[in-house]
Amino acid sequence: MIVHRAPTVSSRRRVRVAAVTVSLIAAVAVVAGCSSSVSEPDRTLVVGSGPGTAPAIAADIYAEVLRHEGATVRSGLVTGSYRQLLDDVDGGTVDLFGAFSGSLLSALAPGSTATSTDSVYDDLNRALPQGVSVGDPTTVVDQLQVVVAASTASAVGVDELSECSRLPAGLPVVSDRTPDEGTLAALAAVGCRFGPFRKVADVASVTAEVTSGRAVGLVSTLSSAGNDAALTVLADKKQVSADARADPTATGAPDPADQPAIRAQNLVPVFATAALDRDLIKAVNTVAGELTTADLAAMAQKVSTGGATASAVVTDWLSEHNL
Repeated sequence: MIVHRAPTVSSRRRVRVAAVTVSLIAAVAVVAGCSSSVSEPDRTLVVGSGPGTAPAIAADIYAEVLRHEGATVRSGLVTGSYRQLLDDVDGGTVDLFGAFSGSLLSALAPGSTATSTDSVYDDLNRALPQGVSVGDPTTVVDQLQVVVAASTASAVGVDELSECSRLPAGLPVVSDRTPDEGTLAALAAVGCRFGPFRKVADVASVTAEVTSGRAVGLVSTLSSAGNDAALTVLADKKQVSADARADPTATGAPDPADQPAIRAQNLVPVFATAALDRDLIKAVNTVAGELTTADLAAMAQKVSTGGATASAVVTDWLSEHNL
């Protein structure tokens, strides 16, 4: 008869010891991994900006709200074109930058025909490279608008862009920055019979040329030129306002399918998706509900004229808005 002998006490003890040893090794490995994660210093975020005073101020605002949420943000901004900044985000040397939606879309998808605020934002989301996200759009707009001499506008009865065919034909277009081809083509498409484009030194030069009646001008909505009593802004009434987007049923809200002539340019935060956690993204998006075109224009004007530093105007603005 074959007898099956049970393991001896010493062999059973060896099995238990081996099992406990394996468990301890696994536990130590987990603890070591957690300790490494906890002790690793916080990653320093880097913020970028397009060229110009207003974009730099907007970038400083984004940097400060990140700091207020507890993030470590490097002092100073990385400045470059949108294409350069996107490459920096892809390479991990920039984590967030502010951009104006229409210009960024033009860089990423030149064939896009979107011009309204919402359609530009939607196309931009689709065009962004993998690993790059865009936050909530602000109501800050850096859009070129057509200005004419108030006397000329009054004489022919125009105050909307759709009526620009009433203006004298052949008036040259002047601006302190070169518009993209799409903008000039859009103006022609709505019936404007303007002459060739000519770049001038600054907004003051644009104002001088336009008020003389010798030209029409293109000025940014961030410029104070649009408030000059001697000029009339030809409103692009088809552009959906922020209020109309919030309440599409509001009386007078334009048909969403009716695209405006000039492409929307709303300030948006662009960031490396993996760089910001949920709380940081939420903090960045709070800017959308607070910052306005008038705010940014006033801050940029104060800094440009030497009335204050960028740091001072940003600090004051954040304090006023409890950010």
